[in-house]
Amino acid sequence: MMKCKKWEVWLAKIKFKDSNMVKVRPVLIIDSTSGHAISLKMSSHIARDSSDYPLKHWTKTGLDRETVVRTSKICYIMDSDLLRMMGRLTEYDLLQIQSIMLQ
Repeated sequence: MMKCKKWEVWLAKIKFKDSNMVKVRPVLIIDSTSGHAISLKMSSHIARDSSDYPLKHWTKTGLDRETVVRTSKICYIMDSDLLRMMGRLTEYDLLQIQSIMLQ
C-alpha cells in the first residue's frame, strides 16, 4: 500500500462531483490518515481567483506543465485511488500556499 505524506504531489483518480466519471489528475496532499487522504485539486487552467496559486517551480515538483493549486477545492481520496507520487512542493511554493490557506 502506498503511503502519501503532507505536501507531496500525487497522481490520483478523481471522481467528478455530479457523475460516476473519473479523471486522472495531480493533487496536493494536505493531510493523510490510514486509508484516505485530504488533498487540493490541481489544474493546468489559469488561476480563476485569489484562492488559486500558480506554482512557480512546477518542473521541480515533477509536473509536465504549468499548474495551479486550487486551495478552495478540497477532495477526499481513498488510498486505492492514489496512482503514484510525482514529487514534493518547493519550500517557496509551500510557503505561498500556506499563506493563502491562512487567509
